[in-house]
Amino acid sequence: MLGLVAGGAAVAGSCAISTRQEVELGQQYAAEVNRQLPVVEDAEINRYINLLGERIARQGTRNIRYTFYVVNIDAVNAFALPGGFVYVNRGLVERTDNLAELAGVVAHEIGHVEERHGVEQLERVQRANLGLTLAYVLLGRAPGSLERAGIDVLGTAVFAKFSREAENEADAVAVRLLTDARIDPNGLVTFFKELLEERERQPNILEQWFSTHPLTEERIAATRELIRQTKLPSDLIVDSEQYRSFKARVRQLPEPPPEFRTAR
Repeated sequence: MLGLVAGGAAVAGSCAISTRQEVELGQQYAAEVNRQLPVVEDAEINRYINLLGERIARQGTRNIRYTFYVVNIDAVNAFALPGGFVYVNRGLVERTDNLAELAGVVAHEIGHVEERHGVEQLERVQRANLGLTLAYVLLGRAPGSLERAGIDVLGTAVFAKFSREAENEADAVAVRLLTDARIDPNGLVTFFKELLEERERQPNILEQWFSTHPLTEERIAATRELIRQTKLPSDLIVDSEQYRSFKARVRQLPEPPPEFRTAR
């Protein structure tokens, strides 16, 4: 984890993280994630997920370049790193029923980046660990075990569970982005509702998702009401042949490495 957070320590002296610093941190985190996780290298899969993600992300307000990845893990999960790096597990892709549901999840993760939720968590942790980090820099030596534990928290913050308020904000951004991208935002609601219903039947498969994405009936109802109040275009996309081909190709991937398989 220390390699993952080294960049975090470098900017800890200034708790306000600029967009440039955010992107640089995201690049470092992404390099480590790509080293540790079985990121899919299939050109067609990468092309589709990036075309879909870019279609949604270009409706946003931030001047950053997004990059999207599929990960060969069967657990249902997705996450976004600061700076616009978005990861979607194959297990989540396989669980979606149509383009709108997949796009809903991607838009939700983009929403976290748009609202800088990961950056805010880093800034909070940096403020708490500022004294430790400055001492480490001034001493000019590698930290001991206790010091390292404090610095590691910077990396942990990137993957920490978001608050319900942050999740609601990301949902609201997702509805706007999807609507502007001419993709049916109701896919976000239907997918989340399916996850709640599935949780009792296969808790192991969904454990990762619920550990980092607080999901309740109230949150789903709030998103549904927001969609109801939104003036939706008549030409919204729900599904496509390209999505179905993409999902079929994901299903044809080799089994995840043993350490990334979820007990069913």
